[in-house]
Amino acid sequence: MKGGLVRVSDLARSLREAKLDCALIGDGAVDVGSVCFDSRDVRKGNCALFAALHGERVDGGAFTAAAVKNGAVAVLAQRPAHGLSVPQLIVTDARAALSKASHLVYGEPSERLVVIGVTGTNGKTTTTYLVEAILKAAGLKPGVIGTVNYRYGGMVFDAPHTTPEASELHCILKDMVEAGMTHCVMEVSSHALSQKRVEDCVFKAGVFTNLTHEHLDYHHTMDEYFDAKGILFKRLLKVSGGVPVINIDDAWGSRLAGELDNAMTFSIGKAAVIVPESFTLGDSGIEAVCDTPVGAVAIRSSLVGEYNLQNILAAIGATIAVGVKPSAIEAGIASLKRVPGRLEKSASAAGIGIAAYVDYAHTGDALKRSLEALRQVAKGRIITVFGCGGNRDKGKRPEMGGVSASLSDMTIITSDNPRDEDPLEIIKEVEAGAIKAGARRCAEGEAPEAKAYIVMPDRKEAIRCAVSIAGEGDTVLVAGKGHEVYQIADGVSSHFNDMEELDSAIAANKKAAYET
Repeated sequence: MKGGLVRVSDLARSLREAKLDCALIGDGAVDVGSVCFDSRDVRKGNCALFAALHGERVDGGAFTAAAVKNGAVAVLAQRPAHGLSVPQLIVTDARAALSKASHLVYGEPSERLVVIGVTGTNGKTTTTYLVEAILKAAGLKPGVIGTVNYRYGGMVFDAPHTTPEASELHCILKDMVEAGMTHCVMEVSSHALSQKRVEDCVFKAGVFTNLTHEHLDYHHTMDEYFDAKGILFKRLLKVSGGVPVINIDDAWGSRLAGELDNAMTFSIGKAAVIVPESFTLGDSGIEAVCDTPVGAVAIRSSLVGEYNLQNILAAIGATIAVGVKPSAIEAGIASLKRVPGRLEKSASAAGIGIAAYVDYAHTGDALKRSLEALRQVAKGRIITVFGCGGNRDKGKRPEMGGVSASLSDMTIITSDNPRDEDPLEIIKEVEAGAIKAGARRCAEGEAPEAKAYIVMPDRKEAIRCAVSIAGEGDTVLVAGKGHEVYQIADGVSSHFNDMEELDSAIAANKKAAYET
């Protein structure tokens, strides 16, 4: 099946052949041309198969009648619905069946692309940008699915999820094929793996960056989180014959590599398949010479910090795994000047004698990596502004407070997408970690001192405060939101862009200095 209309009876047969229980109720001669899991996306004329998924909060079965009214020609569900005029595919695992059906209806698109998956807690986005740049330098045509956006063929789309639901994912892959893309570089989230969104993707390479405290509100334990990530390497890559590329500097990565028999490992400090023979880290970037299975690869990158060297090694491994030559790897890495919201430097900060960065770091480990990278190049103090999101893993809040208090000279604790939670309560949990790390809270109007912190719930005012405190040679880090352009509070999303606010604060500081 290579796209076009697929008969419901053929879908039923294919699901059974895939060892998925499936019963067909109704007319199997109906043709399906698209797949939807949201009844609002169903339109008359698009021959939609509606998949009634059981979500964390909503049962999709409640919307089956609405989907049929909107034009769905068939239904996929775990329980039959009475009184429907369309055929029903009744399955025991709706998510697995949705993945297989989407793969078939959209013409098995991942088989016509070279798909590279990147998973891990931190570093996924930067690694995908690096891989994309390398593939372009090799004269190939990559599309990207990730946290910042989905992009291919000169088009850029918003990314509601790091990894889309299976029906959306295979539709995007089909569009990539039709747009002439040769490769797809995909951030693969643990949610996507555990929810079988990528179950029928054919991966030629998979990268494991690291695993740190995150998403435990969903996975509950680090072992469960690790097991979810492991699906990409232990099952999906094994089935497709793809190459695992594993960071063994990370303890969980080292464990994973030990459980695989064909891993292409990379490391900065250990014996591995890909290693830097020499490297230098500076405020202008990274230089390195790397030993690889295809010979020496010389690196010049404008990215900053040791953790970005790890991301570079990951990208080298992924592209070697799909046959890219060293010259293209070198050229691609050199061509990437910035990654949106990933330790992204404000161009205007130099005008007031400071350095200022925006970073997506929203876990303790990510914040630690960013601060350690800045500590290697900072000339003066480091002033960090950050908060923690509401309705998310609460365990990382004190951890991030402790990391900032330990590695920054001054911390300003603020809000970051409090969502449905009280921002002051979130801040208290962050404070607990800062206090435990030995930091002292500054009273209102008190001059800040070393290893102190300030509480300022208004994020805009917090950023302005950090810039006003910074003196010649100091560094300001605004962490947590990165590329995001919104702030969510009380269920309302408002425009908010950390880089815009940082540049605005710098401009205001310049004006104040001029007027005095």
